[in-house]
Amino acid sequence: MKYFEGLYKAYHKDIFRFLYKLSNNNVDLAEELTQETFYYAYLEMSKFKGEGHIKTWLMGIAKNRFFMYLRKNKNITVSIDEILNDVIEDTVSIQDTLINRQLLTNALNIVFDMKGNMRDVFLARIYSDSSYSQISRSLGISESSAKVLFFRAKQQLQKQLRESYNYEI
Repeated sequence: MKYFEGLYKAYHKDIFRFLYKLSNNNVDLAEELTQETFYYAYLEMSKFKGEGHIKTWLMGIAKNRFFMYLRKNKNITVSIDEILNDVIEDTVSIQDTLINRQLLTNALNIVFDMKGNMRDVFLARIYSDSSYSQISRSLGISESSAKVLFFRAKQQLQKQLRESYNYEI
């Protein structure tokens, strides 16, 4: 039990930040999913083999809890306003703000439509700054596969934004 308390203290903030970003800065949802993550980690602790880093394993559980939440609540829409409130400065013009909101909405839609490991690798790299080796252990793929999937996800995002919305990033 003390070991698990140590894990919670060591990784609670990282897991919360990861879920906070995934949930579009929804504090309540991020906290709820963080608690669920640690609850499920506690229940499944015997399944952790120690082959990868414990933080990567916890991030995988957090990601799964988030996607389960999305599946259960299909009527939820991404609140771009919440994401942009922290990002957009007062000096940005209204036109620039609207363009940025639309770009972010379109990019998020493309990312969440990506399939399986490609989406998971991309989100892990972007939101949790996980290394390729951590991601590969977490997903049970090779490190080179993680790199290739991230590269392809980035290309797919750029291509779809360019072709569908005429955005260059």
